Amino acid sequence: MQPDIFSSFWANSLIARGLTKNIIAYEMLNWREKYGVGAYKQIDDKPFGGGHGMVLQVEPIYQALKEVQAVSCLYQKPAEIQTHQRIQPNNSQFWNLCQQSKTDKPIKKATISLTPRGYPITQPIVEWLATDFEELNILCGRYEGFDARVSEIVDLELSIGNFVTNGGEAPSMSLIEAISRLLPDFVTKTGTVLHDSFSSELNFYEEQHEFVIGKNNLQKVHKNQQINDTLETKSKLNPFDDLWWQKNILPFIEHPQYSRPEIWENLAIPKVLATGDHKKIQDWRKGWY
Repeated sequence: MQPDIFSSFWANSLIARGLTKNIIAYEMLNWREKYGVGAYKQIDDKPFGGGHGMVLQVEPIYQALKEVQAVSCLYQKPAEIQTHQRIQPNNSQFWNLCQQSKTDKPIKKATISLTPRGYPITQPIVEWLATDFEELNILCGRYEGFDARVSEIVDLELSIGNFVTNGGEAPSMSLIEAISRLLPDFVTKTGTVLHDSFSSELNFYEEQHEFVIGKNNLQKVHKNQQINDTLETKSKLNPFDDLWWQKNILPFIEHPQYSRPEIWENLAIPKVLATGDHKKIQDWRKGWY
């Protein structure tokens, strides 16, 4: 992560006003400075199996998330060594867990990795994040990307689109803006954002229904909860379609990258990547899923 990139972002426009009004707050954690190894604060290494670029190692990221108690609630260290082979992001699993927890012990925080393999961010996802969570931890990458085992310790893997940026800073700013503007009092006129494009209340002006269908009919509608039920049904729909992701995203993303250590938390890299056999490695990369 490059913290300096955020300097002007926090200091300008509605974001700055939101900070001043205590509607939003932020804390930056530079895991390179805190958990980098050696005099050069190393947090990356060459990818197993060869290739261009450097891969962000999982251990310093894990330590940083542990510090802020943000390791995914879904993460469980395997009891014995096994090959890491995750394909699907945690997104649907985490969403379902959050829905189940609402009547018991609500999940108040989520850890998000911004990555090209993530699920494309949509307005329903943004509305969910703005409504259901008190704290969001956003992981910004650089270089060739994250060691694939990072996917085990985050709740959600998201993307701002099917293209690649230099790092996660610009995507995270987009996500922060999209979420912040939905928070109460962030935008002066609430109606300005309620009916935005892609929103769950698109073209649904409840405050005008009195003039559209009449006061008497409006009372009946509210009595039957037709309007509220429609909105509630929309809000309960899982915004993560795993089958859609497998069909439309999976075939176009790069194979998983792994860096040192070879075994982390009992999760081992695919053995073929350590063989030095370039043909086998290439075959694995072509058909890794």
